[in-house]
Amino acid sequence: PVAIHVGGEGLSIKPPPTATGYPGYYAEWHVLLVQCAMSHVVSLVFHGVFEKYPDLRVVVIEAGVTWLPPLLWRMDADWKALHTNAPWVKRPPRETVREHIRLTTQPLDELDTPEKLRRTLELVDGLEDILMFASDYPHRDYDRPDLVSCRLPVSWREKVMSENARALYGLPAQPPDAVAEAGTERAS
Repeated sequence: PVAIHVGGEGLSIKPPPTATGYPGYYAEWHVLLVQCAMSHVVSLVFHGVFEKYPDLRVVVIEAGVTWLPPLLWRMDADWKALHTNAPWVKRPPRETVREHIRLTTQPLDELDTPEKLRRTLELVDGLEDILMFASDYPHRDYDRPDLVSCRLPVSWREKVMSENARALYGLPAQPPDAVAEAGTERAS
């Protein structure tokens, strides 16, 4: 897998990181990081990278995830209307993203209620299979594993918190006694 940690775009001699130029404030830059992630995903799909390298998996790190549903809708709609511009893209972008792109939870956006976050996450069929936990520790805005886990749909927790990363990186399954020991340590 190739991992992309957005955030360096626009530094030094590179072009500005946003469509409106260089951000004037750190908060502005931080909010607009998702633009960089979206640009990478769209570019990889429409340039046919996954057609040429069908085994490639790309992890987009620390850009959150709630931007994905509207991006997929837009990509699919434009692919249908403009597919002659990229005839090498054989499948709807949604399918390509589901197969080749992985996202991390950090930052897991705090919508008004946990229910709104769950509904947003569930808008992407199969998101539970491509989302992986990331804490961003020790940064000040890191996401604690226990808080991320409780904000996910219950049926997603094991996959997102460990199994998706194990599958992607070819790591062995966690032995059942290690899971039991971890639960005992947390309880004490």
